[in-house]
Order: sequence, then structure tokens, then C-alpha cells
Amino acid sequence: MRLGTLHAVLQVAFGWNDCHLHQFEAGGKVWGSSEMEPYDELPMGDEDKVTIGQVLRGVGGSLLYTYDFGDDWRHKLTLERVIPDPAVVFPDASCLTGKRGSPQEDSGGPWGYGELVAILKDPSHEEYSERREWTGEDFDPERFDLIGINSNLKTIEA
Repeated sequence: MRLGTLHAVLQVAFGWNDCHLHQFEAGGKVWGSSEMEPYDELPMGDEDKVTIGQVLRGVGGSLLYTYDFGDDWRHKLTLERVIPDPAVVFPDASCLTGKRGSPQEDSGGPWGYGELVAILKDPSHEEYSERREWTGEDFDPERFDLIGINSNLKTIEA
């Protein structure tokens, strides 16, 4: 799987809409969309021209995925194991498990999202109505939708 496709998989897994810039970083190298300028001073490679296997050479290898440089969502992705199966080819990406709902897009990063969740737990909070209107009545930070995520993963094209 190419890093550009991995980006699409991560967007689905987090329920995001791919409306912000992102990048991958490992071993002093950076990859991102060929349409963007590097976020920091490192030269950027095209994420659509490199595969996960070229970046993560073995179990324990990791890379950093940063999404939305304003909110600064940073995710460390670590290769835990390789299951060699010649019958499995992409697009067999699937989510095996998870906890809690995905953070809302534009929620202010980990700190802003934590504040949002705290406000939504307290209907007497002065910002509760405004935040509930922004998130929508159906938003539940505790609900993890494994079936929905896996259904959406099937729509990704390699």
C-alpha cells in the first residue's frame, strides 16, 4: 500500500474529511501530497510513489502521521507484525478494533477535543448548547462504529 492510500485509510478510520494538509515522517524523511509544500524544512517526497514496506523495513518500525497542522494531530504508526498471505492484496484494509469515537474535524487538536468532550458531558456548562449544535445531536464521543468504518474502508481505491 502506498502512503497516499494509507492517508485515505486513516481519514476513514478517524471519520475525517481530508480537508487539511498532512504528512508522513520517518528516518529523517518526509512524504506528503505532491501538491503541497513541506510543513517543516525537510525535503518532501511524493506519498504516492512510496509504499509502507519501503518505509517500515521490519517489525517495530514506525512513522509519524501528522494531520491538520493547525490542530496538530500526530499519530505514531508502528508495524506490529507482518502476516504473509499471497491471497490478501489491497484493498483489504480493515479495522480490527478500536475505542471511543473519532475526534471531530477542526475540534482544536487533542487539547481542544478533550475540552469539547468535557463540555458535552456537562449540560449545565455555558457552552454546552453551542458545542452540541456544532457536533450535532448524534455525536457520541464514546461510540465506536467498527462496522461503519469497515464499510467505508471498502470504498477506497488503491
